[in-house]
Amino acid sequence: MKTKVAIIGLSGQSIFMNVNEFHKPGETKQVKELYIEPGGKGYNQAIACNRFDMDVYYLTSVGNDEYGKYCEKVMNDCGINTTYIYKELPTALATIITDDKGENQVSVYSGANDLLNLNDLESFKLNIKNSDILLVNNEIPYPVLKEAITYAKKNNVYVILNPAPNVYDIQELLSNIDLLIPNEVEAQYIYKKAIDDIVVDNEVIITLGKNGCKYLNKGISKSYDAIKVKGIDSTGAGDVFCSAIASKIKDKDINKAIEFALKASSIHVTKKHVLNAIPYLKDIK
Repeated sequence: MKTKVAIIGLSGQSIFMNVNEFHKPGETKQVKELYIEPGGKGYNQAIACNRFDMDVYYLTSVGNDEYGKYCEKVMNDCGINTTYIYKELPTALATIITDDKGENQVSVYSGANDLLNLNDLESFKLNIKNSDILLVNNEIPYPVLKEAITYAKKNNVYVILNPAPNVYDIQELLSNIDLLIPNEVEAQYIYKKAIDDIVVDNEVIITLGKNGCKYLNKGISKSYDAIKVKGIDSTGAGDVFCSAIASKIKDKDINKAIEFALKASSIHVTKKHVLNAIPYLKDIK
């Protein structure tokens, strides 16, 4: 039986631009390449979980515009169970600038995403209750994030939080989170300590980009090396990693889950952009 995952996230249009090197203050750069596709952390995670052979239920809010309708169409074409709430603000928009080293800078206009509310969540709660996993991130409004996590915990649904972007103080949420997946900067912000000094009460995987990741669980600390590849574009690699972990967490073997996630994200960074770079299960195998 497939693992069922409920995801709440931002959906919007992503505009990718490639430059030789990032801008200096006040500098204008000529863009070498332009590419546009739908995206958002939750959006990317939903597509990835679908490709990793999970049953995906997805809640989001978009504007009643061309971008919003296209975001929904792409997901529906993938066979994802969607709950799209249409709002009176434009659909979210992100610009992603990538340099020749494969690093990126991302700017996001949240738009209709900011209007996602607790009433919208009510229409989605049955999907959470009937899922094995709730996978969420910090791109959704905090009241929705908090209530979704609380509700999932009450109904014995495994909760994974990817606390990105780094915009909320999530201390009050930690006791209801089964697995936290921050990057290095986010982990330092949450725990107010250097990576090597962090001690946790729940399971935590700190992603470290090209340096792999670190797993923490009470007195346990274990580092995992990344798979060495030639990175072209790191955009969305964290979303792929989190989704890959979610797809294997029911097996209750964290070592295999992390190894699988490192393979998935290593494939992802060897291709440009996000959706077309997300691997399928057969690619990872």
